[in-house]
Amino acid sequence: MSRLQKRLGRARISRTPTPLTTDDEYESDTASVASMDSLWGNEPESIDIKGKWQDEILETIDSLGERKGSSTAGREELLKSFVRVASLKVVTEEMLSGRGEELIGMLGRMVKTGRSEKEITLAARALALLSASTPEETSLTTSILPLLRQTISDGNNEAATPWLIQTLASIAFFSSTLASEDLTPLLQFLMDIVESNGHSIGQGEDDEILTAAIESFGILLSALDDPLDNIQSSLPALVDSLSSSALAVRLAAGEDIALSYELASASSDSEEEYPDTPPYDDIDHLTSILSSLSTTSTKKLSKHSRREQHSLFRDILRTVSTHQPLPTQKLRYAKQEELRLDSWEKLLRLKHLRRIFTHGLHVHLASNPHVREVLDLPPPSEPGSGGSSDEDEGMTSAERRSLQKEMRRLREGRVRRDRNRAGQVRMIDVFGDDADVE
Repeated sequence: MSRLQKRLGRARISRTPTPLTTDDEYESDTASVASMDSLWGNEPESIDIKGKWQDEILETIDSLGERKGSSTAGREELLKSFVRVASLKVVTEEMLSGRGEELIGMLGRMVKTGRSEKEITLAARALALLSASTPEETSLTTSILPLLRQTISDGNNEAATPWLIQTLASIAFFSSTLASEDLTPLLQFLMDIVESNGHSIGQGEDDEILTAAIESFGILLSALDDPLDNIQSSLPALVDSLSSSALAVRLAAGEDIALSYELASASSDSEEEYPDTPPYDDIDHLTSILSSLSTTSTKKLSKHSRREQHSLFRDILRTVSTHQPLPTQKLRYAKQEELRLDSWEKLLRLKHLRRIFTHGLHVHLASNPHVREVLDLPPPSEPGSGGSSDEDEGMTSAERRSLQKEMRRLREGRVRRDRNRAGQVRMIDVFGDDADVE
């Protein structure tokens, strides 16, 4: 198992792949944060060629607007269709024919008044996709952001809450209109969820919600111009979360702690590694916990989960105690293109993007200018191509077979979380350091 694959997580799943186009997979994919049954199925999925997928999006918008006589199941199918296309293609305002604000308004109403938690979850996923593809749409921040915060605070949609939290973070992270100081109230909102173990939003003792809040906090923390105050105020709660019985909570908290020390070091104007006031005032206590998590052995964890925890916390311990950065890894995602992951900031951002785009991450890495910008990549060579490049749809048979072989290899090492609810699976994202996703 490669180091980068361990960083991005592994999932124990069946070695028999599930076809990507089945409804069952999309249902599991939307059940909770970042859940998915496979990267690709037996065949890498493709969208209707020759631009037909754009017509599919516009038809979906038309159908979503026809509320009279529509059923919950019908709206869920329409939302699944949009999520599928927007995951595998780079949607732009031009491709939406100027109807972006209209679509966002409809999705917001579904978040607010959806008849099922699945409908609310799918609407949130669609908004997260739009936030990373069309962040210039002003209603995302002016209307949807406060709506999401209120919906999360109401505590009425337990199963949908993790995606509502991730979508809130995604909109704020990609927004070009929010200043750094505008993110502080959102960071405090997320940290209140962590400190209260979910009780601040009426969803106590829910590990998926807590994990989503911690992950989202890290994403927004990385976007601050001056994160030191937020780092120092949040670290006690993050350190407490290392004692959680849930593996996902421990891993998310550990990554945020490593990110905090990395950002604190970068923010220091002095010759010292960190400012006069250290990020955490009991470094011995913190390093003791991290050391224990990097070596502890318990039958409560599977062999794969123990290896994942040990590997991650060894690198976290090195960052905290000796100020070493994340070991550099390279991810090849298109012909002649690679992403160097050499910081915790990039790692957490890539994991967030993986949750949003699932199967289509390689398309957005190659063609989405907003995604490339947050990962310090140059603008795409053919902006506005919508992801319909040779890398996406012009694969030869040999390239497809090679891709399928690589995806099967990656699937064999992934980690499946315990089923907290009937029919729901929480998966941790995966990409290998030598995965050629072309």
